[in-house]
Amino acid sequence: MTTSSNDLLSQEWAALHHHHERYDRYGLLIKLTAVLTGLISIGLAMNVWLALMFIWVLWLQEGIWRTVQARTSERLLAIEKTMADSGDLPAMQFYSSWEVVRPGTLGLVKEYLLNAIRPTVAYPYLILLGIEIIYL
Repeated sequence: MTTSSNDLLSQEWAALHHHHERYDRYGLLIKLTAVLTGLISIGLAMNVWLALMFIWVLWLQEGIWRTVQARTSERLLAIEKTMADSGDLPAMQFYSSWEVVRPGTLGLVKEYLLNAIRPTVAYPYLILLGIEIIYL
């Protein structure tokens, strides 16, 4: 018995959707780590520049994480469009379709930074950086 293209697309969609949701949970975990880093650094009277660097690293890490999530979203949307149009885009093409449009190093850095400044990502980091600067 062979599996139809729509069955494969459905399986791929389900797997990607599961991962997409996990990216949200891990993004929140990174945010909570940044909040704890900020609170602990203030409580321990840590060097403010060191604390700022930790927060910056976490912020940029979440930007990278959200970039991967955005790529997953793009594939999910492509699958949904294909299934809605009953087209013939083969399933299991997430990485190969990404490879086709992958930007160079500067393009990746730009993509990471653009995702890092999205309000839902930047939210706690700007506040934490402000709090840390107040304690300079």
